[in-house]
Amino acid sequence: MKKKNPIICSLDVGASKICMVIAREHNDGRREFISSGHAESRGLNKGVVVNLDEAAVAIRKAAREAEKKANLSADWVRLGAGGDHFQSCNSRGAVTVDGERQEVTARLASQVVAAAQSSLVVPPDREIVHVLSQEFFLDGQGGIKKPVGLFGSQLDVNVHIMTCRSALIQNLINAVNRAEMRVQKVIAQPLAVAEAVLTKDEKELGAAVIDIGGGSTNIAVFQRSAVRFTKIIPVGGQSFTRDLAIGIQTPIEEAERIKIVSGTVLPEKAEDEESIAVPGIGTRPAHTVGRKTICEILRARAIELLELIRDQLYVAADGSPLIAGVIITGGGSKLDGMTELAEELLDVPIRPGLPAGIAGLSDDLLFPEYATAVGLTLFDAEGPIFGAPPKKNMQWFLGRFLSWMEK
Repeated sequence: MKKKNPIICSLDVGASKICMVIAREHNDGRREFISSGHAESRGLNKGVVVNLDEAAVAIRKAAREAEKKANLSADWVRLGAGGDHFQSCNSRGAVTVDGERQEVTARLASQVVAAAQSSLVVPPDREIVHVLSQEFFLDGQGGIKKPVGLFGSQLDVNVHIMTCRSALIQNLINAVNRAEMRVQKVIAQPLAVAEAVLTKDEKELGAAVIDIGGGSTNIAVFQRSAVRFTKIIPVGGQSFTRDLAIGIQTPIEEAERIKIVSGTVLPEKAEDEESIAVPGIGTRPAHTVGRKTICEILRARAIELLELIRDQLYVAADGSPLIAGVIITGGGSKLDGMTELAEELLDVPIRPGLPAGIAGLSDDLLFPEYATAVGLTLFDAEGPIFGAPPKKNMQWFLGRFLSWMEK
């Protein structure tokens, strides 16, 4: 019997922010929003932990806020992970259907997926995060999603496999453990984002999700209701900010502010005489920079990123058009003009992607930058449990008790 209204805690550890979403799962599979918590990302660089203590403190801050609002404790979490150390490929497996009746059983369906997985040689420093079935074939007949109960002599399957660097993902898990939580499953960010912004029809007809985050850009391509291609590019919104800071000689924080307030990747929107006061670096005095110059710097970086995306989509398409086009999301997609420029360079229909699928989702999460956190709550594919849970010593219990006292 299914547990009554279990709680789902989802943790998105991004380059610019950390977000936890707590939701309730009903018996019919619906998810209902309970609370969320946010914190500025610390101790991470492009999805990789570079300072364990800082990362743990930031994670704990986001978790504590969500826990306080929900009046419950987040012990097990779904962890969204990314970074260009994630890799993916497609594989195929086959098994013979034995038995007098030659009927496909659930066990045999699992065996053929395992056969597809075992055909991939995984280096010792990597481990598999996802094995997602795309399509089953029975005696050469394809287009099968659920083969159990069908009859035939040979069962084949195509799968999509994602792997990650073992040490890097374990560092992230250790940060979560230090934040007094345990990881139930690791979910690759491109898959989570797609779950939050794609419709059923888009997955079936063919669509790509482009998630421009702070430290990287996630790509996921779907055809015939299955993921066909994933890729993480180590370029994101922070790359735009850094280019701008160098180009106009101002601190990173000021460049981010100027990018948000005055930036666009469409320089024609800026008047020739427009200028912006720019704080200097260190003790250098402030100076003025033409807004058109700022926009041209941002446009150059946007074109570079979109050309990288276009190359990946060309590889992913494999002759199959993206009938439903591209859905662009993530915090970086909010930069003025990104959707228009993407439609021009990618030459496909494009729409912005906002997170959906959870009942009662709070207004502060209805923005592209929260698509991953929402998608983690919706993603249902099975995955391995990574890492050992933290030891529940007296210090751990004391920390949880004090956390409850603060609520």
